[in-house]
Amino acid sequence: MSRPSRSRLAFVVGSLAVASPARGHAQTQYDSVFEQFKGLTATTSRATVKDLVVRRDVMELRLDSGFAYLLTPVDGRTVGIAFIGGGSLSFNPPLPVEQYNLHRVLGDSTVNGPISAAVFLFADSTGDELQHRLTFTSSPTARSGDVNDAVGDALDYMVDGRARAVEPDLFAPILNKTTTAFFSAYVKRAHGESVMIQYDPEQAEEVALYRRGHMLDQRTETVCQFQRAEDLTNNVSITNEQPEALAVAGYDIDATIDGSYKFSARTTMRLVSRRDGQQWAPLLLYSELRVDSAFTGVGPGEPLTIYRRDHQTLMWVRFPKPLMRGDTATVRVAYHGNLITFGSAMDAFLPPWWDQRRRELTPIMDTWAFIKETETWFPRYGILQSFPISLTFHTPADLKFASIGRLVSADTVNKVMTTHWVSELPTDQVSFNIGKFEEFDIRDPRIPPVTVHINTEAHRAIAQLLPHMRQPEEQVGADVANSLAFFTKVFGPPLFHQYYATEIPYFHGQAFPGMIHLSWWTFMGLSRAGAEEIFRAHEMAHQWWGIGVEPASYRDAWLSEGFAEFGGLWYMQMIRHDNDKYLKRLKQSREEIRRQRDKAAPIGLGWRAAESWKGNYALTTYQKGAWVLQMLRNMLLDTRTMGEERFEAMMHDFYATYRGKRATTLDFQRVVERHVGQPMDWFFNEWVYSTDVPTYTFAWKANQDSTGHGYTAHVRVRQTDVPSKFGMYVPLLIKFDQGEALIRMLVVGPSSEAVVHLPAEPKQMELNPLESVLAEVKTEGWD
Repeated sequence: MSRPSRSRLAFVVGSLAVASPARGHAQTQYDSVFEQFKGLTATTSRATVKDLVVRRDVMELRLDSGFAYLLTPVDGRTVGIAFIGGGSLSFNPPLPVEQYNLHRVLGDSTVNGPISAAVFLFADSTGDELQHRLTFTSSPTARSGDVNDAVGDALDYMVDGRARAVEPDLFAPILNKTTTAFFSAYVKRAHGESVMIQYDPEQAEEVALYRRGHMLDQRTETVCQFQRAEDLTNNVSITNEQPEALAVAGYDIDATIDGSYKFSARTTMRLVSRRDGQQWAPLLLYSELRVDSAFTGVGPGEPLTIYRRDHQTLMWVRFPKPLMRGDTATVRVAYHGNLITFGSAMDAFLPPWWDQRRRELTPIMDTWAFIKETETWFPRYGILQSFPISLTFHTPADLKFASIGRLVSADTVNKVMTTHWVSELPTDQVSFNIGKFEEFDIRDPRIPPVTVHINTEAHRAIAQLLPHMRQPEEQVGADVANSLAFFTKVFGPPLFHQYYATEIPYFHGQAFPGMIHLSWWTFMGLSRAGAEEIFRAHEMAHQWWGIGVEPASYRDAWLSEGFAEFGGLWYMQMIRHDNDKYLKRLKQSREEIRRQRDKAAPIGLGWRAAESWKGNYALTTYQKGAWVLQMLRNMLLDTRTMGEERFEAMMHDFYATYRGKRATTLDFQRVVERHVGQPMDWFFNEWVYSTDVPTYTFAWKANQDSTGHGYTAHVRVRQTDVPSKFGMYVPLLIKFDQGEALIRMLVVGPSSEAVVHLPAEPKQMELNPLESVLAEVKTEGWD
């Protein structure tokens, strides 16, 4: 299950406002600072601009002639300057995938051209720099409607007035009265769409270009994003970046769930400051959870001021005094709310074509508990930092419960079970499940112990409506155990000492360390096409890909979802011994990928693909990501023995190298190169960083050779729908009266030909058998 990009976090999590226990000076301070920022407007302080250049990384703004206006101060500080006049913009992304996406979205691989306005909003030295280079004087008639229109457009990217939210990475230094490298430039282009260019030191990829600036309705799209030039030049891996102002040192959570599924908790988090002056910090907490109290420090501690709007996820906390670099802050929050529900909620999740069954099914669904949020059910700083965590849960003894981590203790007193769990490795994925389950333990010498939680009461009732349904614990338990064993063989040993597979009343699955959530639908056993085996194994494969090896950034999401999707397909093929179903699933996704290729986003954009290509993120990240592995699998296939030892060795190598670590796509590419034995930039550029899908038109002829003992075959492949230098090794299956042979042909450019010497007359030739390359194949006569 994919998470939203850390970039533009405010647009994802929503908004802010006041909630108890926020009172007094800090609350007034936040309101005051917010109102001043929201109300930014041009002052009468104006400067004449002539031949001024503003540079930030790859952005160059030439302000040829016009006027610059100081914007109204915020908390006594200049945070904005606007320019109206003539000039030009140059923005040249350094990465091919970003050039590709820029061309896909805005029609060119660079942004160059005249501008009519620019608005700078910043927490860096821009204000001092421009006031030093320009002479601002007060002019009562200086303000104009054009400049304030531009300022308003810039604020659309940063401010949600209704929710009282400001982009946190800009607002935090304003609240903290600190200076960071944050800089943004809203640029009104004379021709074409206006854009926002941003340099944000809180991001691992600091430089970004945005379009469609509307924080209020979350329409902003990240057109380009990449590391700063210095890091790209020095090949700084994103896995080594630590851009956030605070580091998460650990969590302790003590939660209570009663017999009516009412939820309350006390969470203690430890934060370490990486910079001086950190007094305000943004946290995330599920919008339907209400804060009861907040303290900092040990013992009784000091009250901690928070600022949060009702029914919003983002909240600000204010420490009693600013944190200096290396200081540790302990934040203790008590909260409760509507995290878990049951019963009538299921009605919203039944498929429309089951309308006639709703009345019969809804009472059955009353036996399920719906956990409405699995990511921000406890207060978090950011969503990507991993941390050690200790969890204590108090739950009704008659309900089954599972969580991540190692179960350290379990005790029952007065019909309340108290369980204590400790994470085996730092993680950023923490959840649990609870319900009226029956527990099925699987003990298999090939794998660690597995416990399956199934709502058998509900399934017995459903079986009366669907009498052909098989025993759910048998079919699901078998796939959970067998996929765990299969992936252990083909990828490497699993990370954890105990696994839970637990049923949820939703139509999706989700994986956590040592635990997978499986949709109630997969327990129905209705599909015979292999879809259920793929689904169950997909979630189990995440124990290797996504958890065992964690994607380093949003753009590496396919290392989790694409790998897990391929793992599910591969498992289904092996467990069913059914090549036809495996190849049919690949063919179906190939056809859809081809249909969407003209508007598709590259795999290398990760979560960002969902911003401009609504509804098809999974087609790229999951399905095309699986296709990349399918192509590598066939590229490494031993064409004489059909053995897959090289591919399995490559997957073992990648997993062993990055087990328990973060990995990038480039890290995977380097492993692939070790096993293929050649540079693979061409492959990743074609299949990960662009969206082209070739069409091959195949022709062949064969004649007996001059010796009379063999045949010479001439083969030709015309390639279309891709750039002229696009190349790929494509298998060719040659069938004889007795036996067959598999060879590979390098197809590059508009047309490729080869001559093949054969020992016997070929009866049939098939280009691209076994769905080896993501391509459409046609045939034609030789002439």
